[in-house]
Amino acid sequence: MIGSERRKAASELTEILGISRDLILQALWMLETKIGYRVWAIPKKPSGEREIQAALWPLNEIQARIAARVYPFSISEINHGFVAGRSHRTAILPHLWANAFFTFDIEDAFPSTKKRQVKSGFRMIGFSERVADLMADLICYTPTGETEDGFLPQGYASSPTVFNLILKGTDQLLARFAQKRGYQVSHYVDNFAISTREKAIPEEERRLAIKIVESLNLEHFKIPDEKISYSETMGKKVHFEFLGLVIEGSRNGERKIGVTDEKLAEYRWAIQEALEKEDFSERKFREIRGKITYLKSIYQDRPLPAQVAELYTQYRLMREIVDATNRGQLFFPI
Repeated sequence: MIGSERRKAASELTEILGISRDLILQALWMLETKIGYRVWAIPKKPSGEREIQAALWPLNEIQARIAARVYPFSISEINHGFVAGRSHRTAILPHLWANAFFTFDIEDAFPSTKKRQVKSGFRMIGFSERVADLMADLICYTPTGETEDGFLPQGYASSPTVFNLILKGTDQLLARFAQKRGYQVSHYVDNFAISTREKAIPEEERRLAIKIVESLNLEHFKIPDEKISYSETMGKKVHFEFLGLVIEGSRNGERKIGVTDEKLAEYRWAIQEALEKEDFSERKFREIRGKITYLKSIYQDRPLPAQVAELYTQYRLMREIVDATNRGQLFFPI
């Protein structure tokens, strides 16, 4: 049952979001009756499954409006994920001339972000206690039905924006940590990178950076050893990886940003599979074209890797032939 205080909060939120109070109350009823989300699992690398929780209408509309409302407060100097004008490429670019490269990421970042943190983030940017509590309930997913068990759902675009808001204080401290030491630092959602042009980043400083992320977030965030990578320039060659991208070149010469062999192999296989299955549907074409557009954003004015570019050209040609045949515009001599 929705109490009077919650109804008052819904009325306030109506003014803030410009959405019907009845829709907010409907979304709350959906959450109470556990019908607010569609839940399924997808494969998780390197093994296991990841549960996806996608909000249904009108809950997803409310979440989108909350995310839009808090977005201006979520942007930090070092954050490149889900920020207009920033991307994977801008996240790795500050590290182009690194000689030592340190990366780590938060384990199960969204499920580890609890309702208490979300509510605190909303309070921090000026929302009242009861409105912040309501917004947190509308943003968070709870498998038990108990609001205090809520966490950021995986499967809707509001979660990265709210996550960025929660990490903003951490970002500011990491930026000061890096500036004091002459390091470069960036992060993309739950992935962090710190680098230096010096020969090394001391181990105690790497541990301190991890402690900053873990301790400032009520110890909810964990960064296990398998989520940590550190490398230094060996000899004359440079090879640093982050977010599926790679910095390659020479220690004292030209360096370029590209896509890792692993990701290129995934893209090549996606196109090859579509060719083998003769899947030239609009949906598949848009999926493949999206991958090519991403590659172009990374390589910019450089040619795309031949192993992908040539296969994509073949796929497009075959699709045009199939389309023309289906329209009766392609004739073959007898």
